[in-house]
Amino acid sequence: MESSNTRRDFLRSSAVAGAGILLSSCRGPNQPRSEKQEGKEASGKTEDNAKGGEVTATEDLMREHGVLRRALLVYSAVAPRLRSTSSSVPPDAVQKTAKLFRAFGEDYHEKKLEETYIFPAVKQAGGQAAGYPDILMVQHQRGREITDYILAVTRESKVGANNVEPLARALESLVL
Repeated sequence: MESSNTRRDFLRSSAVAGAGILLSSCRGPNQPRSEKQEGKEASGKTEDNAKGGEVTATEDLMREHGVLRRALLVYSAVAPRLRSTSSSVPPDAVQKTAKLFRAFGEDYHEKKLEETYIFPAVKQAGGQAAGYPDILMVQHQRGREITDYILAVTRESKVGANNVEPLARALESLVL
């Protein structure tokens, strides 16, 4: 199990790092980079960032992963509560979290950003990281299947007794 976690950690950090590097180097043809801009972007201290304005692509990607991790924290907290007292878990709260994860995590972040722009760029760049997008695509698809299941079993006013353990396992399978 430890090698599985190590591999997952490696894949996550490699994908994030590779995506961040690729995205941070993407510039429009009419956007020259000055030495002053490079220094500020490298330190993360841009004027726009400090004022809540535009941030670097790397920072944006990291913020998105932060939002997704918060949804996973909800799942992490719900699984043990389901097992101990399933009636203490409001299915509508889990349903809302799953809908957020679907809309933001899967439909936007995965499909419109990672799978459309980042993964093709990583594949095109070649090297050791070129195989990661295929692995991550399989993981994304499995995550979508799990979200489908979570949405299906949280439609009612309470989680049925026969769904408590399978739902808890499904929630835990998504936790980082």
